Amino acid sequence: MNYSYKIKTNLKGRNILIVKRIVPLDTIDDVKSEDFDAVFIEDTGQSHYELSFQMQNISSIHGIKSHMKPRFLASTLVSRSYHLKPLVDGFASTPDDEKMSERIEEIYDKLALIELFDIKEVKANNYVYFLKLCKYAISRGMYNFTISLEEAYAKGHTALFVAQQNNLFLNMKADFVQFNQTLCELGYAKRENFVERIHVCPHCKGSHLFYMEACPKCSSSLLKEEPVLHHFRCANISPESSYAYDGELRCPKCHQMLRHIGVDYDRPSNVYTCQECSHTFLHTRMKVYCTTCKKTMQPMDLMPQDIYNYEFTTEGLKALSSNDALLAVSKDIWSGYSNFDSFLSQIRLFSYSHEKNETVLINRFRIEGPEVKRENIMDFVSYLQKRYYYHNISYNHHYIYIAVKVKADEMEMLKKQMEEEYLDLLRIFELRQDGMKMVNQDYLYQYEGEKIDSFINRISKLN
Repeated sequence: MNYSYKIKTNLKGRNILIVKRIVPLDTIDDVKSEDFDAVFIEDTGQSHYELSFQMQNISSIHGIKSHMKPRFLASTLVSRSYHLKPLVDGFASTPDDEKMSERIEEIYDKLALIELFDIKEVKANNYVYFLKLCKYAISRGMYNFTISLEEAYAKGHTALFVAQQNNLFLNMKADFVQFNQTLCELGYAKRENFVERIHVCPHCKGSHLFYMEACPKCSSSLLKEEPVLHHFRCANISPESSYAYDGELRCPKCHQMLRHIGVDYDRPSNVYTCQECSHTFLHTRMKVYCTTCKKTMQPMDLMPQDIYNYEFTTEGLKALSSNDALLAVSKDIWSGYSNFDSFLSQIRLFSYSHEKNETVLINRFRIEGPEVKRENIMDFVSYLQKRYYYHNISYNHHYIYIAVKVKADEMEMLKKQMEEEYLDLLRIFELRQDGMKMVNQDYLYQYEGEKIDSFINRISKLN
């Protein structure tokens, strides 16, 4: 199939992949990663959405063949790039543009100092995704988390993050906030100046909120607002509609005709009438609708969120340029209980970031007994989590999984130690639950030279 692309060498000797249409780069065999050094997207009259799809298929962040490679757009695409601009390394009139060539060399000079992930191996983990964003930002000389309080940048996220999220139709905003906090705790980033305080949904932490006036009795927004008339002579106060009489105003209380405002009557305020329950009131009650999680709440329920500018520290730049940050973050998210999918993701992450003489040993077993219920098993899991807070623990299809990092030459010793300790703990629980016992116990670990996908599949097929 002709995807309308070609490769051209610029004056610096770099091969430029020139794209005219949407090219699913990672699924075609005609173009290999080593065939090109940068991407240039031509203007073929494509819309903003078509341009967005083009960039999705040739991503510098999540793409395999185009990973971290410079991307440029034709100068005439500036007005159609919108929020995609943070994902573009520049605009040029032609692929031979001198400034574009210089920018490509600048990026490759920075990439030479950065240890990149093997993107085919590391996946299925939000923190790794965010670390890729950090590496991308550093390779482009973006050392500050530039905050922008615009509509697209809900909750004060960086322009780079929001652009990538929107381009991939992802929703990881809450995780990204936690990731920023983790970077600060590790000393990899620091807060600069305070920007603003906003309010976010207490359920999903989103800030795309609608504020609506509502009836204080039934909460409906179907309201009718009209002036209140005060008749001076009899002191009647009621909505103007109650005074309507054959095209004129007549007091519903004393039936006198009203002629002159300020002499016969005045309009001191407005009144609301709910069209659902007919309740009449002077002041509406505000309600807030979250467009992200679709929940409705009161303004007092919203959570305040302070927005800051962040900057990578010297230590952070060093750690993020290498894979030290990956090791630090993996330690941060390794310990404790997690669902089975997260459990497998963390094993995958560790397999990439571990020391050469380290591996993961997984102890897998079932808890059975004539009176044993799921709550008894989860009670035991909870106790394991507290006792072995430095292990990763999960429960899936009646099996308990306990993963621990171990040096290869210490594996047999640790197996024996784990078995003895877990049996001792189980004896404690047997006192609470007669007949509770550990069965089908086995150990899993990644064989020497075994691919991580094979190891993960081996674990998954046991269920």
